[in-house]
Amino acid sequence: MQLFRYAVLALFIFNLPATALKFINPTLGTMLSYGSLLLLGLYYIFESKGKVNKWLILIGLSYYLTGAFQYNGQLRMFLVVVAKYFIVVICGYEAIKRTTKKDLFYFLLIGSLSVAFHMVFFKGDYGRYSGFYINPNVAGFICISGYGLTYGLSNLRLKLLGQFVFTLMGLLTFSRTFIALWLFINVMSIFLDIKNIRIIFLGFLIISTLFTIDELVGLDNPRFQQLKGIIYNEGVTAEEIGQGGRAQTWKKFYKHIEEKPFFGNGYGAFQGGGFYRLGSHNTYLLVIGETGIIPFSIFIGLFIYFLYWGVVYFREAPNILMQSIGLSVFLLANHNFFNFYYITMITMWLHYQLMEHKKSKKVKLLEPNPQQ
Repeated sequence: MQLFRYAVLALFIFNLPATALKFINPTLGTMLSYGSLLLLGLYYIFESKGKVNKWLILIGLSYYLTGAFQYNGQLRMFLVVVAKYFIVVICGYEAIKRTTKKDLFYFLLIGSLSVAFHMVFFKGDYGRYSGFYINPNVAGFICISGYGLTYGLSNLRLKLLGQFVFTLMGLLTFSRTFIALWLFINVMSIFLDIKNIRIIFLGFLIISTLFTIDELVGLDNPRFQQLKGIIYNEGVTAEEIGQGGRAQTWKKFYKHIEEKPFFGNGYGAFQGGGFYRLGSHNTYLLVIGETGIIPFSIFIGLFIYFLYWGVVYFREAPNILMQSIGLSVFLLANHNFFNFYYITMITMWLHYQLMEHKKSKKVKLLEPNPQQ
């Protein structure tokens, strides 16, 4: 069953159905999409079962049931989307429970290395690279999630390897969110051990390798040109650096939230093709805008839960807080939590890791003290 589980995780974590759909042909992409769900269902049938993830089920029920009341699209398409989500949440949770930190590390590492493959063999959009994940910002999330995870590894060699690879691959996505989170996580790491400050200097060394890569393959990217302009003091303005930010996109959706704050505007309204050609690029806006305050409160409650307990267990399990911050901030710039299933799975993995850590702490408290 372990090989079966690895095959399932590879299909989801590597985003292979969407990758095949985009780069090979729609038929193969569709086959992999439904095939991955079928394999996940079979894994669930033959594997022993435990408790379900109530948080993700409650979030899904509140979001889809409320969103359905004002949904004007095709019923069949809506039911397929709902069915896929619950298959992943119910069946995928059994696979995620058995996924160790080292397992997830390797999957995220391979996923991030696809960015380098993209850089070498294909041209990115404006010199940005995304590998399996099609969107460079999403690839940046994979890299920052893996980077945060390295702080939970006990093997020093794996930790250093991961920090180097995730940093370099994340920089190649030219995601501003990745860079901001990378800096923030490294500042946090100093509170664990002052020696971690050397990682920041390593990061600047890795940034210098971008210039070598630029010489070899040509990083035709406006953001890289801005970075060079800053380093060479060529007068890059704040407006240039902030160009293409999400704030202007979010602003367009605020009025629709104000008009229907309690029950929202219906499923799909804040996604691409809803009110506007482009979606809200913000999962929090998506949830409150499409389904109102109650599903939003449940949804944001999960992330408050992550962050609170992440702080409590920061010294014992720093990766939980670091990955939770990465996930929470990423969702500020992406509205695909419910259908990018690797995001859903990483969320469930974090939740399970936190629950197991809380359980182990409770067991230790109940154990008799031999000194008494």
